[in-house]
Amino acid sequence: MNAKTRPIGRMSWELNVDCPKCKETFDAVDFDAQNDYIIAKRVFSNKWDDVAGCELTCPNCGHEFEIGGIEY
Repeated sequence: MNAKTRPIGRMSWELNVDCPKCKETFDAVDFDAQNDYIIAKRVFSNKWDDVAGCELTCPNCGHEFEIGGIEY
């Protein structure tokens, strides 16, 4: 039997958020990686509604706020 080529998929994801203070857009995935992947765990466990209320800090201005949810 011939060996079949089975390519490996590469997944990337981003969660773009607009800071309510400075209005700059940033990828919350970078922030989430520094905080035990709280948002990622909820998204990939199909608990999208549980993302609302997660705390974020804008990397541009340092403003701390809660995300209101995810639009998809």
